Amino acid sequence: MAETDQSGFARFPLENVALGLLVPGPKHGYGLFQDFEQYFGLIWKAGQTKFYLTLADLQYNDYLDSTIEPQESHPPRKVYCLTDPGRDKFMDWVTRPNRSVRGMRVEFIAKLRFYNLLDLPGADTLVDCQLDIFNTLMEEWWQASLPEKPEESKDRHDHFADLVYSFRMQQVQSIITWLEEVRQRIESGRFA
Repeated sequence: MAETDQSGFARFPLENVALGLLVPGPKHGYGLFQDFEQYFGLIWKAGQTKFYLTLADLQYNDYLDSTIEPQESHPPRKVYCLTDPGRDKFMDWVTRPNRSVRGMRVEFIAKLRFYNLLDLPGADTLVDCQLDIFNTLMEEWWQASLPEKPEESKDRHDHFADLVYSFRMQQVQSIITWLEEVRQRIESGRFA
């Protein structure tokens, strides 16, 4: 699938995933892209060109360093490693819950994948924070869906708004149910 505005993946910055792939240690660009496809292929779509451009941007912004590694029968390759600001940027991202429903299907699941891959502590805390956000959101939407005045006339009631709130609340309820399942897996040791 090509990355387009219609795919939805273009909205999410790939930079944090690229940084996270370097937490275990230095690696060359193609190896990083292979790791990206292997570990995040179900979650996130990006072409090799976009991935390499992301690495170049991260290096330009001092989140990565690189060295040139000679190879016997091939051209030299660039090996990337995290800088301290790069590690800080990744850790800030991976520990922060998502504020949007849209961010759950890509970014939040990618964060959970990193907790799993890197054996990071605190996945339960992230899930609990995420549950708090969506339980609060559900309450806000439920309140917003109530008519302003109980005696509001049925012919003036916005039935389309009811459909919108119903759709949103069902999405969030589904996410809450899934997050509770994730928490149970973490607690029972079936997360890693």
